Amino acid sequence: MADDNPQRISQSSVCVDQVIQKVGKKITLGLPLGLGKPIHFANALYQRAKSDPSIELHIVTALSLLAPAPSAGLEKRFMDPFVERLYGDIPELEYARDVLNHKLPDNVKVSEFFFQAGNFLNHSEQQRNYICTNYTHAMRDLMALGVNVVGQLVAPDNDPTYPEQFSLSCNPDLSLDLFANLRAAETPDKPVALVAECNEKLPFFGRDAAVPTATFDFVLHNADTHYPLFSVPQTPISAQDHLIGFYASSLLKDGGTLQVGIGSLGAALIYSACLRHQNNEQWQQLYRNLRVAEHFPVARKYGGTDTFSKGLYGCSEMMVDGFIYLLEAGILSRKVYPDAELQEQINEGTLDPSQNEDPRLQDGVVMHGGFYLGPRNFYKKLSQLTTEQRQLICMSSVNYINDLNDHRFGNQRLKVAQRISSRFINSAMQCTLDGAAVSDGLEDGRVLSGVGGQYNFVAMAHELEDARSILTLRSTRSSGGKTQSNILFSYGHCTIPRHLRDIVITEYGIADLRGKADEEVYLALIRIADSRFQPQLLKQAQEAGKVDADFKLPNDWKNNTMEAIQQSLQEFQQQELFPAFPFGCDFSDDELKIGKALKQLKADTATRTGKLSTVFQALLAGSGKQDYAPQLQRMELDKPEGFKAWLDRRLLLHGLKKTGI
Repeated sequence: MADDNPQRISQSSVCVDQVIQKVGKKITLGLPLGLGKPIHFANALYQRAKSDPSIELHIVTALSLLAPAPSAGLEKRFMDPFVERLYGDIPELEYARDVLNHKLPDNVKVSEFFFQAGNFLNHSEQQRNYICTNYTHAMRDLMALGVNVVGQLVAPDNDPTYPEQFSLSCNPDLSLDLFANLRAAETPDKPVALVAECNEKLPFFGRDAAVPTATFDFVLHNADTHYPLFSVPQTPISAQDHLIGFYASSLLKDGGTLQVGIGSLGAALIYSACLRHQNNEQWQQLYRNLRVAEHFPVARKYGGTDTFSKGLYGCSEMMVDGFIYLLEAGILSRKVYPDAELQEQINEGTLDPSQNEDPRLQDGVVMHGGFYLGPRNFYKKLSQLTTEQRQLICMSSVNYINDLNDHRFGNQRLKVAQRISSRFINSAMQCTLDGAAVSDGLEDGRVLSGVGGQYNFVAMAHELEDARSILTLRSTRSSGGKTQSNILFSYGHCTIPRHLRDIVITEYGIADLRGKADEEVYLALIRIADSRFQPQLLKQAQEAGKVDADFKLPNDWKNNTMEAIQQSLQEFQQQELFPAFPFGCDFSDDELKIGKALKQLKADTATRTGKLSTVFQALLAGSGKQDYAPQLQRMELDKPEGFKAWLDRRLLLHGLKKTGI
């Protein structure tokens, strides 16, 4: 057990000495997912293992974040200053970089249950070490692996409301339960070391996330070594993404519950939800233009079109930055309470919180989150929350949030009472015509990211009354100059099995699959597929006997085109609605222009013929020195030296001109 006063240490190497003295040289190190990794301690322990082969170190974690390492040429010219600006003051997670570069020593192993998307797709060692588990089972699996050291980044114990307590802040998700289970299992023969690394940049969240300082054995605290939080920049929201988000926003029920994942599809939903609340007339105009109620009755039955007068309650394993925008907009405002009887009375309308002085009403929150990660502006907003606003957010255990089982923070009865009209909204990569979803890997077994909590929320949607699982995906993807459908007849891997099919959304509409016969399911998904692929999908379904052989594609299904997407939003975008970066951007205006040009060049050079054609056109292009001086200067191509730089300049100019900049 930890002493009442944990040992406070200012040097990471000394902290490592103490940990080894306590648990020995066979160390299974558990680290939080994403942001909550104690970088100084983790680096010091890893370097010690590299220098001492007698140490056996197994690191078990998820989402080890690294700044991008751009390839040579235009990409490097573009990304290097950006990477330095965002990550230059943050120490790199050294084991993660060595993993990526195949440089781990023989006495160190790293296993993850969720990858930074795409980083290890062609990395055979990490593919072999990947642990496939649902988020709610991760703590169980960490215990089974024999974790005996846990390192955690914490907000220091300087909040007067929570004396002598650290905040797990960004990552109470697994740690709250893991700490308790490790202490319960600890014996003199099987010692455990819990290490806190303080960082004053981390916002202090109380409630469930606040733990006594005595929870830890060792506290690494040196104010001179605090570093900024690792940020994940906003990604642009395309027209397709915006329509997906809009359709999803039509399924939100006022007074309900919301879970949403990271990425541009989640951001698109947040934007449309804010639009529905703050500019309802414009939102309803698009709703009518798209004939949502007529084409997709599920929106009329389960969603809504009015503002959020009752508000929403957020219950999401990841508190994405979008929840703060919902809070600012007055949408994230439905309070829930840690008392089942009280919550049920509020739900039934027999108790009005605004007209009652019951002391239990002081404990209301509008958000339960398991971890957070996001752009720099998100962290700034979190640090600027008032004390009252921060008390409305409860960072908590993922095993409380992600399922309905009894937990020490609340039993099933309480969870059911809090999570009324839940909408669990997550993204997928592909969907098969029988309703199975592919979100984490490929059919050859390679893992792109991980299951995380997606399965948990999909399953929970089928358990809760009036809850729906909503999977969002783009109808197509492009690779190697070729466009492919993301709605497929079949695929050799799935994350969500077909028996849990529910609602699927693409930019072309909503497929309501729950409880439907197979023919209805197949046709509903063909209905929202890109029109270029609908005939082949229908043919495959008919050959398999899943759709009547006489069925013909209706005319109003055949307009699922990129042109239709652009046309549907054109009027609104002229009014500066549905922008690419509604919540800000870490890129400058010139960088956005350059990024757009580089994306165009990448698409144009995806094939050998394309490369030759693009280079030829670039060679014929004029210098454009006057028109593109700021962009050339940003890329240090205003005065190119050598043929390679001169060619890069011509390619950039070609891309800038082609994208109309």
